[in-house]
Amino acid sequence: MKLTDNVLRSFRVAKVFRENSDKINCFDFSSNGETVISSSDDDSIVLYDCQEGKPKRTLYSKKYGVDLIRYTHAANTVVYSSNKIDDTIRYLSLHDNKYIRYFPGHNKRVVALSMSPVDDTFISGSLDKTIRLWDLRSPNCQGLMHLQGKPVCSFDPEGLIFAAGVNSEMVKLYDLRSFDKGPFATFKLQYERTCEWTGLKFSNDGKLILVSTNGGTLRVLDAFKGAVLHSFGGYNNSKGVILEASFTPDSQFVMIGSEDGKIHVWNAESGMKVALLDGKHTGPVTCLQFNPKFMTFASACSNMLVLGAYREPRQSWDKDYDHFLLPLLDPHEPCYILYRLDTKNAQGYEWLFISWSPDQSPVRQKMLYAATRATVKKEFGGGHVKYEMFGTLEEDICFQGYLRHVTSCSAPAPLTAAEQELQRIKITEGLAFPLQTDAKRALQQLAERRINYIQLKLDTEKETIELVHTSPTEIRDLPCRIPLDTPRYHFFLYKHSHEGDYLESVVFIYSMPGYSCSIKERMLYSSCKSRLLEEVERDFHLEVAKKLEIDSGEELTGEYLYDEVHPKQHAHKQAFAKPRGPAGKRGNKRLIKGGGENGGNS
Repeated sequence: MKLTDNVLRSFRVAKVFRENSDKINCFDFSSNGETVISSSDDDSIVLYDCQEGKPKRTLYSKKYGVDLIRYTHAANTVVYSSNKIDDTIRYLSLHDNKYIRYFPGHNKRVVALSMSPVDDTFISGSLDKTIRLWDLRSPNCQGLMHLQGKPVCSFDPEGLIFAAGVNSEMVKLYDLRSFDKGPFATFKLQYERTCEWTGLKFSNDGKLILVSTNGGTLRVLDAFKGAVLHSFGGYNNSKGVILEASFTPDSQFVMIGSEDGKIHVWNAESGMKVALLDGKHTGPVTCLQFNPKFMTFASACSNMLVLGAYREPRQSWDKDYDHFLLPLLDPHEPCYILYRLDTKNAQGYEWLFISWSPDQSPVRQKMLYAATRATVKKEFGGGHVKYEMFGTLEEDICFQGYLRHVTSCSAPAPLTAAEQELQRIKITEGLAFPLQTDAKRALQQLAERRINYIQLKLDTEKETIELVHTSPTEIRDLPCRIPLDTPRYHFFLYKHSHEGDYLESVVFIYSMPGYSCSIKERMLYSSCKSRLLEEVERDFHLEVAKKLEIDSGEELTGEYLYDEVHPKQHAHKQAFAKPRGPAGKRGNKRLIKGGGENGGNS
């Protein structure tokens, strides 16, 4: 059957799989189209049978994590990048679940991975601003290219050239046999400040290049001339999520998902939108590929939660509580319940986040809900949640159970004598200068995201904390905001993307310019800092993601802030060196520990 506009419009969801407890970050079809393999943030690798429409096998990479999974030319081996411990690429045998080879070299997260369609060569791009060329038969890098920014890359269908997208503004084409001589063609595109490139693919006929972004636009280029043939928009991506776009196997159509779960399809030649499909997704469609041999395509979203029920308020929240909530509790199935209160904070209405996990529900469901609870709360917005409740019985969740929960939360935990002494020390060791009215108003505006920068100073004469200014500030402006001769407190709303999620993190910066300040100033600013942060978090509900202390603004770059807010996890820790015991007989052992099982590599 040939793909046409009408055929594409007739596509419907045939199967839904919920094998994962966290986001599916990538999947890939085998070259014969018979299987598809997925990688997930829950560290699992799931193999699906496309002909029977069911999962075949699940493997795990708990130690290293798994992302950007790709089939090699053998249907029983894959390569994938790591998202834990290090940034090594791994070559895995699906037959016996053992690693065949490691490919070390990148020192930051791998963001692009493309397998040659004709041989054992593959390329990888990383946030370390390099593209590396590899051969499956050797762990050594076969070629290295240093770039000026974050890369995206892909092989052409013939495997003779590869394309690299650099700095979200140019595409460079390299001959695989002489890539060390530089690109043989460079296509410069108009730079868009509002988004960055997240993917690059060739059409199967080699005539087109598809550039995807984390904004609301796609571009289709002429692969020979570099001209922009079409710019596709009209799909939702307001949060800057990485959405995968793909060609159909006949190179005639372009497809992409959206944050509302819909699939958009355009004709690659005419540029006309030909279909809008309901993917039945409850979150952004982050992965999308067409089967290379069969008339099917697959899509995956960042979450698989389904709305079970909702109610409009009738009376006050406490009177509606049992009437609305108790009928939703199934004694055999867990669920999440978000219940809106009538009170508000700086972010809007306050909510109850209820995790219902009855004793009689299946163990697998309990585990899935336990593993995803933190993710659901984060996606909803932890600042909206006033109380978090957990229940296995109806009396835990009912209104009287809620009142018992509130009472237990409000009652302070008893302190030991040592803790009471430490508390007294903390109270007396810091100074508490009151915030000036303008400073309080600015902090409230920051909590409401109406401004993105605040600079405060101490008035040592009046013993108050005063507002200096709230000028709109981008990352590039931060170094200029740091005074060279006087200390300051700064609050900066750091807007960025992390692992495909759009985040707004409040960063507190305490700037103390060397020893050019008086000893009195240094002591006062140091003493007031803790009390200020405590008041900001308590009274203005501002969650500070990172606290920095600097002596100059030169180091405040985007890369520095990203590394501080999202530090890399280091897994190689110094093992405890147990001292040797005394020589000779040691007497009878009080406790004997038997040997444990050795875990696998993946």
